[in-house]
Amino acid sequence: MVTHTVTELNGFAVDLGGTKLAAVSFARGKVQNALVRKTKSADGPAVLVRELEQISKEIGYKEGAPIGVAVAGKLDDQGLWSSVNHSILKDLDQLPLAKSLSNVLGPGVVALNDTQAAAIGEYRYGAGQNVSSLAYLTVSTGISAGFVLNGAPLHSPNGMLGHVGAMVSRNGVRQCGCGRMGTYESRASGRAIEAMAQQLGHGPVTCHQVFAAATAGEHWAQVLFEDACSSIAELCANLVAVLGVERVVLGGGVGLAEGFLSGVKRHLSKEPMQFQPQIVPAGLGKHSAMYGALSAAITKGASQ
Repeated sequence: MVTHTVTELNGFAVDLGGTKLAAVSFARGKVQNALVRKTKSADGPAVLVRELEQISKEIGYKEGAPIGVAVAGKLDDQGLWSSVNHSILKDLDQLPLAKSLSNVLGPGVVALNDTQAAAIGEYRYGAGQNVSSLAYLTVSTGISAGFVLNGAPLHSPNGMLGHVGAMVSRNGVRQCGCGRMGTYESRASGRAIEAMAQQLGHGPVTCHQVFAAATAGEHWAQVLFEDACSSIAELCANLVAVLGVERVVLGGGVGLAEGFLSGVKRHLSKEPMQFQPQIVPAGLGKHSAMYGALSAAITKGASQ
């Protein structure tokens, strides 16, 4: 059980995603300082660990202070870190992340999956409050989810729980970096949308440029936008069927893009009522995982 309030969040958090690496310092639950840089995802695991160490120290971390580290990919009960979509985090296979971080940052560091951290943050301090079954769904470079059911964050020993982007969509046809065909991630993630735009002869472009073209009335972009919204709506309905979630908190660069949430809601309205969860934007914005990671670190420290 969590006994600390948001104003008792004092410490540091780091979030390593497929595209961005960010670090923040907190004082009384407020972000004080922030650093953001590009993730060196193609440079290998050793570089990623060095980057985690370096940005933690640059933000002001000193050993003994609470620090939570949220990472994309799967992190198992042994602290071994691996990629799920190998096109996003390359050559990452069972890296002993927990041990590596303890060696360079001290024994108080807590590492966890980034969407699991975001679910904790939103449930405790953001748009997931006052609900018993919650999914935090990030739609960004990749797609994944974190869950809180009956007040307890969900985690599987092998670290695979929540990698919903690897689930297969009924309309999916493309190869996914995880090795499966027709996944949600191969259809609705930012990287997939950019790849499909380029295949149609409109690239290289960013996902947000595709969405801007859709808003401007360009048919090819509107098709990609609607396909992405439809896929995420289908995924949300499936999360209700599997886990009975009442509320989906939508985050990530694609998930929080202008017009995306309303598009998802429009497609979700076509599902039977019992498969329509509440869908709301992340209340903590881009810092959801940071709040959850630091909260997990403080919780661990209080239990020792």
